[in-house]
Amino acid sequence: MARTGRKAEMRHVSFNMPVEVHQDYITVAQSRGVDLSAVLNWVLAEFRPTLLMRHAQHMAAMLRASAAGLPQSEVASPDSQEALARAKELMGQLQEMASKLAGQAGGEQRREAG
Repeated sequence: MARTGRKAEMRHVSFNMPVEVHQDYITVAQSRGVDLSAVLNWVLAEFRPTLLMRHAQHMAAMLRASAAGLPQSEVASPDSQEALARAKELMGQLQEMASKLAGQAGGEQRREAG
């Protein structure tokens, strides 16, 4: 995205996050001398290319599935419900792990600064 001298149009976003994650981001913001929104914008901007790439890969996979004659959607079966439940469980575990890693990184930064 090229800079044209004009500020990009902004939208207000509001969401909930776990207290531990919030504290991690506050710690990072304070160590950088910025506010929470600056850190969240930085994180989102850093992850955006990865997110867009994953979306493009998903869309390409859906096109391949369509070309192979596979159904684009199907009624949820017990197997798909189990798979969805397992995926949600794994996502929760990944989020927990990310929070712990962020906490460790924040602790290391505090030790280095102190």
